[in-house]
Amino acid sequence: MSTKAANGAYDIVIIGGGLVGTSLALALHPLDLRVALLEAATRDNTPPPVTDERTLALNWGSRQILEGIGAWCQVEPLATPIHRLHVSDAGHGGITRLDRTLIGQSALGYVVPAHSLSTVLGAQLKTCGTIDHYTPAICDQVSVIDTQAVVRCSATDLSLTARLVVLADGGRSTLRQQFGLNAYEKTYDQTVLVTTVLTSKAHGQRAFERFTVDGPLALLPLAGPRFALAWTLPSDQAPVLASLPESIFLAKLQHCFGDRAGTFLSATARHVFPLHLTDVPNAATERAVAIGNAAHVMHPVAGQGLNLGLRDVAELAERLQVAHHEAHDIGSTAFLAAYVATRRGQTRRVLSFTDGLVRLFSNNIPGVGLVRNIGLNLLDIAPPIKRTLLRRTTGLAGRLPRLARGLPLQTHAKAHEISHG
Repeated sequence: MSTKAANGAYDIVIIGGGLVGTSLALALHPLDLRVALLEAATRDNTPPPVTDERTLALNWGSRQILEGIGAWCQVEPLATPIHRLHVSDAGHGGITRLDRTLIGQSALGYVVPAHSLSTVLGAQLKTCGTIDHYTPAICDQVSVIDTQAVVRCSATDLSLTARLVVLADGGRSTLRQQFGLNAYEKTYDQTVLVTTVLTSKAHGQRAFERFTVDGPLALLPLAGPRFALAWTLPSDQAPVLASLPESIFLAKLQHCFGDRAGTFLSATARHVFPLHLTDVPNAATERAVAIGNAAHVMHPVAGQGLNLGLRDVAELAERLQVAHHEAHDIGSTAFLAAYVATRRGQTRRVLSFTDGLVRLFSNNIPGVGLVRNIGLNLLDIAPPIKRTLLRRTTGLAGRLPRLARGLPLQTHAKAHEISHG
């Protein structure tokens, strides 16, 4: 850890030491910027939170971003590649099969435990002598005075100033409102149940997404004949299934999913998480910008949450690189508005896509099942459409920032590397 900046003065203060906030700090590491990362909980000798029981689906674009920040070589041994994806609609004949060959990469994506990714990023952060890491540091007050943002942590009597504050404090951000960043929120009457299941048949790096009338059921491959299960259920049913004896739970899972993945033999501890949508249409104001879950939270049906947050990191970091090199004000309204305009298109598309999938597949409206069935089967015999869909969902579509191409930021960048189109 570097010596803390004199008088607590920084170019950038990142509030939130989760996966997205830490990734941004690591991305900015090569630049000649004074960066502070504030994390609410200490990493040392602290049991991982329950949310770290989650398993994450990283698309190819996120794999490239982790490569760009220098973390992928440590993450890869802990990750299981997805070579194929089987999508089906329970009670109907609709099936679509997706394969890595459609995008010309070695995998569609990767599955990695959240706590494993967090551990890797935390270990790398400790080696960064240019990032000041304050922990525990719970920020409870923010304000803007002239061209500086002021960040205060009352419990630890910490006060910092910055040209730019990045809010990466998650979907329950307590600081958005203090900066006037208003969020649209929608509660799904659904809860996701997560666990790890052992099966009788090897998965062959194949993932499954099965849509049921109650919600999607996803099985993501892990090492050995194991899957990470994410089962979306009505909110009144999920806690009941989570508390059932293991044998009864497995029988209900088998009945819902079928035997395509083999027989379900055992399950680890089960956890449930209520689902909601959060969208901050204008995720920036003077001296502050929200990224990751602080800017957008979505249904896990398409596994895009962290991927969208890491793309925020890639885009913002590259723009900061160029603005700093050209001596522009990195906290100005104009600079941040340009960033938001660039990210808004993809964010809106992903939120609309995931929300639309939930509404389309989680209902029993007469005739809708037939439409779903026809759509999935037509998609299965239309490789060009599948290829286009996969390029979007795997992070390969559109202009790719340096990090999304697996390239680290450089101290001296040329402005023409960023296209604002």
